[in-house]
Amino acid sequence: MTSSRPLRPEWERRQLRSRSVRAGTVTASIEAQPISDEHTTAEDSHDTFTINKSQEVDAIATIAGRSDLQARGFRSQKRKESPSEADGEATMGDSRRNPKRKATETAAAATTAAAAQGARDYQMLLREAMAPITKDELQEWEGWCEVESEPAFFNAMLRELGVKDVKVQEVFSVDENYVATLPQPIYGFIFLYQYFSENYEDDEVVDSRDLWFANQVYNACATVAMTNILMNCKDVDLGTNLQEFKDSTSNASTPLRGHALASNVFIRSVHNSFTRRMDHLNADLFLESEAADSKKMSRRGPAKKTKKTKKQKMDSDSGYHFIAYIPANGSVWELDGLKTRPVCLGPLKDDAHWANLVCPEIQARMRQFEESALSFNLLALCKSPLTIISENLARTIHAFELLNSRTNLLGGWQSLVAGNEQPLKGDETERLAGFGIDSLDLVKTEVDPAFKKKVTNPSMEAMELFELYTDLVTQQKSLMREYNTEIAFMKEDDDRVQGRQKDHSPAINRWVQKLAEHGVLTDWATDS
Repeated sequence: MTSSRPLRPEWERRQLRSRSVRAGTVTASIEAQPISDEHTTAEDSHDTFTINKSQEVDAIATIAGRSDLQARGFRSQKRKESPSEADGEATMGDSRRNPKRKATETAAAATTAAAAQGARDYQMLLREAMAPITKDELQEWEGWCEVESEPAFFNAMLRELGVKDVKVQEVFSVDENYVATLPQPIYGFIFLYQYFSENYEDDEVVDSRDLWFANQVYNACATVAMTNILMNCKDVDLGTNLQEFKDSTSNASTPLRGHALASNVFIRSVHNSFTRRMDHLNADLFLESEAADSKKMSRRGPAKKTKKTKKQKMDSDSGYHFIAYIPANGSVWELDGLKTRPVCLGPLKDDAHWANLVCPEIQARMRQFEESALSFNLLALCKSPLTIISENLARTIHAFELLNSRTNLLGGWQSLVAGNEQPLKGDETERLAGFGIDSLDLVKTEVDPAFKKKVTNPSMEAMELFELYTDLVTQQKSLMREYNTEIAFMKEDDDRVQGRQKDHSPAINRWVQKLAEHGVLTDWATDS
């Protein structure tokens, strides 16, 4: 019996699911397959199913592989393209960015902003530091700047303080003969030296209650030394402000006098009148550093005491200190603001200048500086040469008047003195004022007793009187030249003071900035 295998049916349409990936989207498609119109057997059905299943698996694998390649290509493309460059696609959110990179960018932006702000602050601070200091700021600042040991500066301070008829002169030798050439009287000496620690225990304790002496509280040793001299000068006009200060501190202790001096706005402003703003900033910075060092030392505990020798070793970083020497109350005194009391150097002698007691002391101090011989300076507070010259001129005018009264009755006197006229007369008011002489000066000035004795001597001949007249003319002309020379010296001192007070820092800073902007500084650095 023949088996009856069913005939292969006609190809009928069978649906196969396929997948395609377009731009990351999976879609289903219907694929038509030819099938038979007749029913197939179970075996044929199994074969057909196996073939179809295999084809479907292959299609799915192919589609899956293509989808994976397309997906990876899409991610690579997304990394290369910015969200704004991908048309029709979703933009990337900030939340998907690297948080570390975002923090770094934020920190960089903050650093840039801080640097810009710092540059603006630096420029502002630089402009403030370079600005000229005002009078109000000078009075409000409570510090004390160092003052150079320059006679011109001290003379300017004396004028600003209101002190009259006193001049500071530099002393180049402590020899007795040289000291005698200085304008007399000498009110005191100011000695400047590089400071070193001294042992004061051997100083003799002497009654000094009648002396005006102030301790140094702040960095004002120059003004303290000069004030200690002026306050003990009985014949000097101190001016209104200093006289009031002296009266108000007459019963105070030496430390309180020093504190009162340091707190006096008028005196402090005069002392700092030569300073610039940068000097104030440096002084404040130095004080801050000293305070920090002192705090560190206090934490370490007290230092061990060392045995002191007579000759002290100089420290190159040590500052300079001013001390004063004066004659007062029958003795010669050393006034050191860092000491607790004045030191008596010895009693005054009638037949010797008081400076003779000071010279050995100063010479002994100079020997302390054998390794650095230029570390000291000596100034003298003297009576103003202008005042001395004016007094001598007034004295010659009186001498001429006395001589004229003696020679009026001599015949031929006018012809004898013709061509050699008196240079300066008592009735020339305007010319007298040019030499610092007024009517009061003429009244209180007296003729030299020796000259008066000669003129009034009845036995004096006409030629002897003519010699006196000629000497007076020569003397008066010489005094007038000396006065004009001293005025010229004062003009030079004024120019020196104005040069010290003028601040060129803003102009120099601006000039250097312009050089840097044009690359000049870079060229200089390269060439060097």
